[in-house]
Amino acid sequence: MERAPEVSGYEEPDASVFWHWVWDSVRPVLGYILVALGLLALLIGWYGVSGESIVAKQLPYIASGGLLGVALVALGGRFMLIQDLRRDSNRLDKLETMVNELHTALLARPDAPGRAAYTGGSARASTNGQSSYAVLPGGQSFHLPGCAMLEGKEKVSQVKSATVEKRGLTPCPLCEPTHASSEV
Repeated sequence: MERAPEVSGYEEPDASVFWHWVWDSVRPVLGYILVALGLLALLIGWYGVSGESIVAKQLPYIASGGLLGVALVALGGRFMLIQDLRRDSNRLDKLETMVNELHTALLARPDAPGRAAYTGGSARASTNGQSSYAVLPGGQSFHLPGCAMLEGKEKVSQVKSATVEKRGLTPCPLCEPTHASSEV
């Protein structure tokens, strides 16, 4: 038996991705179908109840048509709600990405607010060739002294670049302390 030649860089597609796509495509249609079937079951139940004058003979129509109809409408509505929530979530993710890109683009401009103090590295203190940065207690980022993000904050402390690296702090996107220190 002869084997097919292997193509470099070719990976077998994952079947779970295909079935996930199929389920995402079928879910809203299934929701509409279940709601329609539920409404039909409610209509049939109502028609059966309306034709019987004895309450004991109406109960089977209420139990089968009414409860089944309500359950189908609720399940179909849930499928449609899930699809709407996912669509809204995707829209919000795209908007968040666009806002982050806009924020980055605006901060990159030379006339961005608070950037004038940082050009040329004049706001950066240096001791023995090591840069000094400002951090807040429990903060996750480090800043240049005088950064607009630190204005009005209490308990701002100065740390050396070695401390910044040891604590794993991220640079402030406004003052860009690593960018300013590389310009000098």
